[in-house]
Amino acid sequence: MKYNLMPKMMWFTFKKSFKRQIKNLFKEENASLVMKKAKIKYKEIIYSIDEFSKGDRFLYNILNCAMLSSILLSFSKEYDVEEIRVFYRKAMCENMIMKKFANKSKAYTKKGRDKLKEQALNSKKNTNPYSWTFDVIDGEDINKYTAIFHSCGICYLMKKLNLEKYIEAMCTLDYDMAALNNTKFTREHTIAKGFDECDCHYDHLTK
Repeated sequence: MKYNLMPKMMWFTFKKSFKRQIKNLFKEENASLVMKKAKIKYKEIIYSIDEFSKGDRFLYNILNCAMLSSILLSFSKEYDVEEIRVFYRKAMCENMIMKKFANKSKAYTKKGRDKLKEQALNSKKNTNPYSWTFDVIDGEDINKYTAIFHSCGICYLMKKLNLEKYIEAMCTLDYDMAALNNTKFTREHTIAKGFDECDCHYDHLTK
């Protein structure tokens, strides 16, 4: 993947919130040095990822994964999964831009749902192992649906980087992102835990 505008924007958007949480949560001597090292690793990871197709909705997901992975590889110490889960959650969910982004989901409108189904159909043709393939199943009304994921770019990338144990820390952000959009999110199975699919259920709570 080219290190172009989108990867650069992702780093710029979240670098301060990640640096803040490094200072708040970890005993790293120099948070600025961690982020300096991480930026170099981030670029290396980006260059190693296959190019995404135009309009692939999961580009943001893999860039988030690349950013967290680069920081994990730049720490002076190894932290446990729960510590990284809290770190990632705070860095992402306490970011003002992310809060605004989470509130703009169009999946609970007919037009947005139709687009999501079209993206799901197109994902079946995708041969990029860093992206996702999935199906969308309507719920009993427009405010409910299920997404069944058959492959996961995060799992693929983090396994290649020998960071497999931290996949779970990234997976739990789905609950937090849904909550920011006033949505109840539930899931019974994940690819990260050895199942063939992730069953993601969304129930948008209208005001």
